[in-house]
Amino acid sequence: MSGLKSMCKKMISIISAAILSICCIINFPIRSSGEEQVDMNALVKEMTILVNDARAEFGLNPVYLVPYLCDVANVRARECIVTFSHTRPDGQKFSTALDMNLVPCTRVSENIAAGTSDAQIIFENWKNSPDHWNTIINPQFTHIGIGLCYEPNSEFKWYWEQFFVAYNGDLQGQQLIVSNKIIPKSSGDINGDGEINSFDYIAINKYLRNELPLNDKQIESADVMKDGTIASADAAILKKYILGECDALPYTFN
Repeated sequence: MSGLKSMCKKMISIISAAILSICCIINFPIRSSGEEQVDMNALVKEMTILVNDARAEFGLNPVYLVPYLCDVANVRARECIVTFSHTRPDGQKFSTALDMNLVPCTRVSENIAAGTSDAQIIFENWKNSPDHWNTIINPQFTHIGIGLCYEPNSEFKWYWEQFFVAYNGDLQGQQLIVSNKIIPKSSGDINGDGEINSFDYIAINKYLRNELPLNDKQIESADVMKDGTIASADAAILKKYILGECDALPYTFN
């Protein structure tokens, strides 16, 4: 009995290590994991939203989901079945999966993980890993590809890949996928983290430069002067509040 318990604990630790990982919507089929039907498209969208929601909390631009990068990410996800590593099965670096002639990017990185089809679990494990988390919230990255695959006869069954690039321009088929779940707690709390700080100031300025989309609740929060528009004056008032030069938000003229 003790030997059986030891074996179970060993298997659990192996699976947990895989989930922790190591460091477009494309027409994925609906795959069966043996117990349930899994919509790959929905998983890709869910993971993209998780990434962009996390970036929004830091006042960062969202990354665009790109079909070609998803193709690259799927290649890497399947390669991880053979070699669960940032090195490809042929010994080359993971970055060689990208055709630089198609995407002449200035920076590239990847996150890999395995062990479950649950996007939230995978994302939380990446979040709890400094290296993987730093990739997700790296302000230099502009575009992403997400790949995943299911191989029932492999060690970990499910394999995930995030392929990030920094590219100054638009890529064919790119899609901006963000959620409306960010709910500001008060006027000026644009990123919905319950605090009013420099991240909110960054967010309102990026919105004014058309670099950051905001949902309806965020727009309402950014209108700190409550005049029905968001302008540089709102950013100025928000800055004064953060510096302690303004007592309350929303701001009203006496």
